[in-house]
Amino acid sequence: MLYILIILLSAIAQFLGPWWLMALVCFALCFWKSSKAASAFGVAFLAITTLWIGFATFQNIANEGIISQKIADIFKLPNAFLLITVTGLIGGIVGGFSGLAGYYCRKALA
Repeated sequence: MLYILIILLSAIAQFLGPWWLMALVCFALCFWKSSKAASAFGVAFLAITTLWIGFATFQNIANEGIISQKIADIFKLPNAFLLITVTGLIGGIVGGFSGLAGYYCRKALA
């Protein structure tokens, strides 16, 4: 349930505002709902990775891979698939640590 909530609320937040709002969503939801530290990090990491890879793939298909291949060339990556994977992992790490911070803040205040 937390996984779905993070994906939905992060997608809405990122549609309406900057990319880093997903970190606030992960923090707030893991503060409210997480039961363990590993689960807070893991669920937030997987949810944001899924969201960002899905969105990057959608954008890649929408422009026929032209922009992502040019960006991959700038970063000296061999193909756009690797760029999409790295993008998802970066978002996942930010979301995971944000969720972990939310869990630990709740534990510190309890």
